[in-house]
Formats: sequence, structure tokens, C-alpha cells
Amino acid sequence: MVSVTSSEASRNRSKKVCVIGAGPSGLVSARELRKEGHKVVVMEQNNDVGGQWLYQPNVKEEDPLGSVPTNGALKVHSSIYSSLRLTSPREIMGYSDFPFLAKKGRDMRRFPGHKELWLYLKDFSEAFGVREMTRFNVRVEFVGEEDKNEDVRRWIVRSREKLSGKVIEEIFDAVVVATVVVVGNSMSGQDISIELVEVAKEVHLSSKSLDITSGLSKVISKYPNLHLQPQIECLKDDGRVIFVDGSWVVADTILYCTGYSYKFPFLESKGRVEVDDDRVGPLFEHTFPPSLSPSLSFVGIPRKLIGFPFFEAQAKWIAQVLSGKLSLPSSDHMLQSVADFYRSRDLAGVPKHNTHDIADFTYCDKYADYVGFPHLEEWRKLLCLSALDNSQENLETYRDSWDDHELLQEAMQSSHFTNYNS
Repeated sequence: MVSVTSSEASRNRSKKVCVIGAGPSGLVSARELRKEGHKVVVMEQNNDVGGQWLYQPNVKEEDPLGSVPTNGALKVHSSIYSSLRLTSPREIMGYSDFPFLAKKGRDMRRFPGHKELWLYLKDFSEAFGVREMTRFNVRVEFVGEEDKNEDVRRWIVRSREKLSGKVIEEIFDAVVVATVVVVGNSMSGQDISIELVEVAKEVHLSSKSLDITSGLSKVISKYPNLHLQPQIECLKDDGRVIFVDGSWVVADTILYCTGYSYKFPFLESKGRVEVDDDRVGPLFEHTFPPSLSPSLSFVGIPRKLIGFPFFEAQAKWIAQVLSGKLSLPSSDHMLQSVADFYRSRDLAGVPKHNTHDIADFTYCDKYADYVGFPHLEEWRKLLCLSALDNSQENLETYRDSWDDHELLQEAMQSSHFTNYNS
């Protein structure tokens, strides 16, 4: 009979895990994985943490009318623009044990600029030692299964140091893909248009739907040089922009505010995880590919939710499944669950490219139950809805004028804030 001590058992459950990306989802994944005793390496292609929130103004090979360069893509890391402000109040955005506090000497507004959120992420990474786990200026070029051992799935990760060009190939027990995050509610085009009307002769806002909020309607009525147009049909070499109704304008510059697409060019899954019209799948609960779980997982795929707490719940689930504290259903069960979910979306008339748009607090709470994570606080839900309603009515002013003072007071008196010691 062989006895195993608790410390030995803990070591046996410890995995060597690669986290790809040091944005909001990657940072909290790294923290939760290390909490569970895993050995963590975070690979980040940029020189600091933050992901999309690391603002870099330089865009190479840019054409003002948006023509695609010969290599197929603009060399741009982030769609953050210099004047961007958050569309959600800071109180709802923090991780469960690390509130997004206003700090003296920094941007103390409830809806601060993008730099303040980046500083928050930087503070988080330093407070929990994530920086020391992170390799910066490293681009992941290949992730694929190791062929040697059929009983235990391991992953080959090939990365390149951007400065030296050195290529490193390593073996990991698990890989967490955390390179996608979307915060906000598709309002960038409206925000940018409002800024441009002060300096541009004409601004034409093209939209899939001409059924607009009262807030946008007020803005269009206020500015005679702001025009709402239907969807773009095509662009002409002479600068004409042709809309689907046959009308056209001549444009000097086109700004694309069309959201984010999911791409994982480094991942070789042999067809077991694919991106089809922005549907990443199959993924059980937007996290685990059934045929490759639990050694491959994704954090940060879902959109239109209160992101940071959700990513934290995802990270805890992954970390505890990898350590053996929690288990997943069978592969067949997970595949059936995904099929049922797709069917429900189809019946509800949800386009495939909106598969991961959640917009449902109930789902977030159900997800939290997998790992025993607290449900979203009621004040957090109500503050989110209050800000959304205010933005739809008062597009120009909602970030600086609000009437949810009682909710705000309730939030600040909650344990999320009162139990935190900075």
C-alpha cells in the first residue's frame, strides 16, 4: 500500500499552464490558476499588461478609406482611441475582491478615460504578482497537441520573442486562451461621431438599423452636419461611399466602428475548435471545447455582460477543474449542451455572429454556480441597467450627469467596497 501525503497529492494535481494574453481575462486567469497551485506562464505580445486597454496610437499601413493593405490586415493592436471613455460606471467593473476605486491624482470620474482602466489592470497585476509570471514582447505562433502520449494530453506552445526573434518551443499540461475581451455596448461609432461634428464639415453615421435611440435622435437633431445613413453597400475608388438604398456621399475618411471578431491564428485544433461567423465552437458554456477539455479552455469569449466578474468565475472554474477539485460532464453531454444552446439561439432568431452576446444576468448567476462563485450583487445589476438606460436617453451627457445616487450609495456601502483594504 502506498500512502500519498496531502502535499504530494497537491503537487500531483499541479499543472504547468500557459495563459495567452495579459488583458483582463488573462490576468485574472493567471491569478486563479496560481491560487490553485498551478505553475503559470503568461505570454503577452506587448510590452505591458492590459490587452485592448494598453493604448498604442500608432497604426501602420493605414489607408484613410479603409482599403485593406497587401498583407491583409492593418498593423494595429487595439481599437482604443485617445479620447475614449468607459460606457459603464467604474463601480460595476471591478473583480470581486479588487474594486475599481477612484484614486487621488488620477482620473476620478465615474466613467473615466481608458487610461484609468489600464492603470487599474496594472494595479491588479502588481497586487497579485501576475507581472512576475508574464513574459512580455512574446508572440504565440503555434499551439497544438503533443503526439507522444495518448493517455495524457499535453500542448506544444511555440512563441517568438519580438525583439530578438528567438523562437522558443515548450510543453504545457494546459493552455488557457485569453486574447479576446470586449467591454462596452457598441457605442464607439456614436461617441466618435459626436466628437467629429465639432471639427468636420459633414459626419455620416452608417448603421445596420435606422431604428435609433432617443439619445441619438436628440444628437442628430442638435447637429445639422450629422447625418444618419443606412448600411454601406460598397466603396468606390473615387471616394464615393454607396449605401444600400442607392444614395451616396464622397468621403475623405472612413472610420470602422464595427466591433471585434474572434481569431486564433496560432491554434491548431485539427478542426475541433473553429470560428464560423464569430461563433467560436463548440464550447461548453463558452469555455471548454468538449473534445479537448479540460486542457484547452477559453476565457473572455462572451460579450454584452459585466465582464470582469464573469471572467473571474471562468478563471476559477478552469483552475479548479485542472486541479481536480471540480469535474466536467462527459464529452457527449457537453456537445449535446452546446447543440441545445445553438438551437435555442436559432429559435430566438439570434444571428450566428451574435452567439456569444449574453445580455442576461440570470445566465451569469447560473455560470457562477458551477464554481460556487457569488451571484452578481443586485446593486451591480441595477447600476448597469441604469447607466444603459441613461445612455439611450442622454447620449451626450450620461457619463457626467446621472440620477442613480441612491444605488451608488448602496454600492459603496456593500462588502465589495467596505471589505477592501488598499
